[in-house]
Amino acid sequence: MFINQVLACRRGNCYGGWEVNRYAVPLPFSLRINKKTLVLFTVALLLIFIAGFRPIGLDRDSPNYVSLLNIPFSQANFLDKEPAFWMLVEINRVLFSSNERTFFLIFAIIGVSLKILAINRLSSMPFLSLWAYICLYFALHEMTQIRAGVASGIFLLAIQDIVNRNLKKFIIKVLFASLFHYSAIVMLPLYFLNLRKISIIYFFLPVIGLFLAYFGLSKILLLNFTDFLPEFLSYKLRIYLSLLELGEHKEINIFNFFYSSLLILLYFIFSLYYYAKNKIKFNNYDIFYIKVLSLLLFTFYFFSPVPVLAFRISEFLGVVLIILIPHIALMFKQKDIIKALIFLYLSGGLIRTAKLLNFEVIL
Repeated sequence: MFINQVLACRRGNCYGGWEVNRYAVPLPFSLRINKKTLVLFTVALLLIFIAGFRPIGLDRDSPNYVSLLNIPFSQANFLDKEPAFWMLVEINRVLFSSNERTFFLIFAIIGVSLKILAINRLSSMPFLSLWAYICLYFALHEMTQIRAGVASGIFLLAIQDIVNRNLKKFIIKVLFASLFHYSAIVMLPLYFLNLRKISIIYFFLPVIGLFLAYFGLSKILLLNFTDFLPEFLSYKLRIYLSLLELGEHKEINIFNFFYSSLLILLYFIFSLYYYAKNKIKFNNYDIFYIKVLSLLLFTFYFFSPVPVLAFRISEFLGVVLIILIPHIALMFKQKDIIKALIFLYLSGGLIRTAKLLNFEVIL
């Protein structure tokens, strides 16, 4: 052992007489921290700081949240907001005198940490996945839809339970996610997806949704669907439909660039799956992500008459893009070129999500 340490020191791979991994950061007591962990941890701290200490009004939802911070748990409206939200409001009220900064910091710590942990567990391209998270979801989830941000982080962590068929752990995560946002109930059917192959229905699902939306059939179906939903879901759906009738919601452009690009991406992946299956191996995780991409496109088109619902469900499911899009680079020999193209595509997403923020409050 001592000889190995000496040889390692001669190669420059030692610190204080101890051999270390060449990718590790040298620290006392031989504490090894690899490059991936260090980067993820550092960026997580930065993102938590940005989200937790952002000015009120930078995002559209923070003023509304501030107005709820003094409401005691006994007066909570559980149809409007979820139990976990009111529980954190109560904790913040009791421990921190309803301080708005600690409230947003608590949500930032939970939301960012869950996403970073999921990236560390699921992604074979962690740095590109980190960039995908920053570009596509950080401003949306950790600075605007903070309840959905926590729920979607739990959803990402539940993917391992789906693939490994661990129903008990999965149900627990569904329950926890639903306590933060009721829309997380859409996780439940995903456990029953067949991860051995991709059937032809997933090829046609987005087209079916697009057809129903374009010809106005999805609105008719939604109006007849509310009575069959649980009360907390039918309540929100009725509100959304009422606002739509009053002209409070603008119609969605179902051919917008982002979702159209996802549609192209889906059929590109389908072409690889069906015509290059012998050269490219798709594991259970890949099949899960592809099926969820098909489902999120269908839900976006189908629920487009109710914009809030269309975006909320599709964006919740779309959190898998953080893992899926970077993994496309692994399907090609020219990985560096593909990674560069993916980086540029994701950077366009950063411009899109930045529009959610009102930068005038910091100017």
